[in-house]
Amino acid sequence: MINTTVAVEGFEGIYFPVGDRHDKIVIVVSGSNGGMSLTKKCAEFYCKNGIPALGIALFKTKGTQKNLDRVPMEYIESAVKWLKNRGYDKIGIDGTSKGSEIALLSAAVFHDLSCVIARVPSYFISEGLIAHGKSKKPSGTSCWSYHGEEIPFAPYNFRKFNVPAILLKEKELHLLSVNKEKTVTEDTIIPIEKINGPILLLSSVNDKVWPSYESSLYMEKRLKEKSFSFPYKHVAFPNLSHAMLTESSMLYKLAFKSERQNATQCAKERKQLADELLNWIEKVWT
Repeated sequence: MINTTVAVEGFEGIYFPVGDRHDKIVIVVSGSNGGMSLTKKCAEFYCKNGIPALGIALFKTKGTQKNLDRVPMEYIESAVKWLKNRGYDKIGIDGTSKGSEIALLSAAVFHDLSCVIARVPSYFISEGLIAHGKSKKPSGTSCWSYHGEEIPFAPYNFRKFNVPAILLKEKELHLLSVNKEKTVTEDTIIPIEKINGPILLLSSVNDKVWPSYESSLYMEKRLKEKSFSFPYKHVAFPNLSHAMLTESSMLYKLAFKSERQNATQCAKERKQLADELLNWIEKVWT
């Protein structure tokens, strides 16, 4: 395991090599939670299953900014360069939730990324988020930037989110009303047809945070219409929550009704999720 810093390598991450294996590696990014906790867990999953991985922090760490606000795509660009210098032939990227945006967008821009996994994804770029007491509010700026320029984004219709009040009322993290009916213009849509490799979309029909299932259907349709030349697949899980991770947690049960009410089904779907991830990396991405 090797830790990197923005000051030295241009990105903050944790590198998990696997012996002498250098044929492929997966960059992992998480969502609006920030930090390295979930990113590290996802990277460790790949490493434990024989696949090298690099978990990258996007924000809320010592070396990155406090908020999900104009996060530089250069983090991904620098990580790709760093991995190429370490001898990796093929580099993929796996992004969850908000992380799916930068994963899909980066792969559309940086063609050294030759495989994408997008968990509970969005097909467009959204407005950033900043801390606001115990809750968050829209930043008024994009989540992402490149060469100092903001990536065009679809703004929220609400100007602040009272997350504790939502949890109290809905008995779960139910943010669909916040994340639906945004004004999505062509320049905010991620040009996924420009990606240079296979794309795996993993959505939840029961997603109560944002409409990842509908986003994945849109992307399937777009790839078909654009005659995308690489393999692509959409797996829609009927019970899993927005927590599209291979290991369960009591926190997910507290946050989502489906995790409490359909625990057995969610456990089975997490096993399927793990199988889908490993099969895509080892057998589809060739």
